[in-house]
Amino acid sequence: MKQDKIKPRQRKRYEFIEFQLMWEGTIGRKLLQQKFEISPQQATLDLTSYLDLAPMNMAYDPRQRTYVAHSSFKPVFMKGEASEYLVHLEMLHNGYQNRDEVWLASIPRFDAVSTASRKIDPQALKTVLLAIRDRLAVDAMYISLSSQSESPRMLFPHAIASDGHRLHMRAYDGDKERFSDFVFSRIEKIELNEAGVDDVPEDEIWNSFIKLRLQPDPELSDRQKEGLQIEYEMTDGVMEINVRQAMLFYFLRFYGFDPH
Repeated sequence: MKQDKIKPRQRKRYEFIEFQLMWEGTIGRKLLQQKFEISPQQATLDLTSYLDLAPMNMAYDPRQRTYVAHSSFKPVFMKGEASEYLVHLEMLHNGYQNRDEVWLASIPRFDAVSTASRKIDPQALKTVLLAIRDRLAVDAMYISLSSQSESPRMLFPHAIASDGHRLHMRAYDGDKERFSDFVFSRIEKIELNEAGVDDVPEDEIWNSFIKLRLQPDPELSDRQKEGLQIEYEMTDGVMEINVRQAMLFYFLRFYGFDPH
């Protein structure tokens, strides 16, 4: 069976099988049945059909009465990256999914730094999404730390961005005639404006990318340099990253550089 002919629901169950094999080392019919609310017969069929697709990835252990991962296991439906595991851990920790929704059979003790910020008004996010989709403006009351103006601004949003801590609306400011980033949690009031975006210029800074070349500090010891090169998978002591120009400030700040 070719992968492009596998139905999405079936593929998701194959991904779950691989997830368990990779991170837990085993996968049984009962767990598959409970997670996807399928019949025992369907769970058995999923396991046997997966075995036909990837015979070197698992084998049935009659003593444990479950399938166990081969030492030669290599994912077919997943990338096999750590992020595929960690996203479930973070979603559970942040309350975006409950225990029954994540794929983790066993959960390690986990904690994460929580940033202190105001919650985003879902109606504000919905309004911005509609404006982006329909190419419309918005009138927004925005709390600015650099301006004391309390009059609404006519903004033309076209993108959403995260700086690693906060969510921003990327928009053209009709009053200041420039593109800026507006923190969602500082929007006090917002509504659609029927004004179109035909006369708004292109956001060249958003559309442009910069290639950064990063390397260890020359003042570090050879052992410290080697550690950084391994950690960041540098090639010949250099790591090259393409960064959107509009995100450069946030990128540098997030990784501990002084953007100024």
